[in-house]
Amino acid sequence: MKLGLHTYSLNLHGIGQAWADFRLPWPRQLSSFALLDRLVSWGLEGVHLDDGVLESLEPAFLKEVGAAAAERDLYVEYNFSMDFGGFGIGIQHDLDEAIETARHLGADVVKVSMDLRRPRPVAASRFHPQVVAQMTAFAEQLQAAAPHAADAGVKLAVENHCDTFSEEILWLLDRVDRPEVGACIDTVNGLHVMEDPMAAIRNLAPRAYTNHFRDDRIVFQRYGFKLVGTAVGEGDIDMRRAYELFRRHSAMQRINIETEMEIPLDDMRSALAAEVDAVLRSIRYCRDVLGIGRAL
Repeated sequence: MKLGLHTYSLNLHGIGQAWADFRLPWPRQLSSFALLDRLVSWGLEGVHLDDGVLESLEPAFLKEVGAAAAERDLYVEYNFSMDFGGFGIGIQHDLDEAIETARHLGADVVKVSMDLRRPRPVAASRFHPQVVAQMTAFAEQLQAAAPHAADAGVKLAVENHCDTFSEEILWLLDRVDRPEVGACIDTVNGLHVMEDPMAAIRNLAPRAYTNHFRDDRIVFQRYGFKLVGTAVGEGDIDMRRAYELFRRHSAMQRINIETEMEIPLDDMRSALAAEVDAVLRSIRYCRDVLGIGRAL
C-alpha cells in the first residue's frame, strides 16, 4: 500500500474545501507547489487533492501542478463535490469539468460527493423517496460521464459523505453499472447518518477505488455527545479493522490520511503547528502500527 494525504487535513493552511460555512481567519499559507514539497519531506507517496488547493483551474496551470507531482513521484487523485444539498462546498460542480481537471493533473481518480439534501429524521431516511430522486438524477449524470472518464483513464469514486448510507451508494453503483464508477470510503462518515462505520466499510470495500482514512473521538457531554477529529489511531474508530477490511476486500493500493482537528484559531502559528502535528502523528501510526507506506 502507498500512503498519501487528503489535503483537507491542512484546511487551516487554507487549502481545503469550504465546508459547513467555515471561513479561515487568515490568508492561505501554502501554495500548490509548496504543498507537494511538504508531502515529499514527510515521505508520503501521493496526494488526494481538494479543488480548493488549486490556485487556478486553467489547463496550463493544472498541467504544471501535475508535472511537479510526477517529478516528485507522487500519485494524484482529485476531490470535488456535486453539492446537491446547496452547502456551498468546493469550486467545481460538473462531472465533465472535473474529469478534464483530473486529466490535466494526471490524476487517475476523481472523488465525488453528492452532498444530498436529506429529510429528517436522518436515521429513518434510508432510501427515502426524496433521496432516491436525487440519486436517480445523479446516476444519469454518471452514466453520461462514464465514457469521458474511460477516455481520460479516470475512475469516478462516489463517497459515502455525510449524506449517504452505504447501501444507497451500492444502489447507485448498480444503477450506473459502469466499470469506471465505484466508491470512495470515508472511514468515519457512516456515523453521520447513524450507520456503523465498519458496516459501511465492509459494504463498500469491494467496490471502492479510493478512501479517506480518518478517525474521530466520541466526546460525551452533558447534553449529548459530539465527534471530535483526532490523529489516525487516536480516536474511537477501529482503524486496524478498517485497514484489514481494505486489504481483504478491496483492490485499493493507496491509503489517504485525513484529519480534521478542533483547534483554537486565536493564534495562527499554534493552529498550523497543531494541524501539522496531527498529520505527522497519523503518518507515524500508519507506518509504525499498520505498516503502510515506505519507511523514512
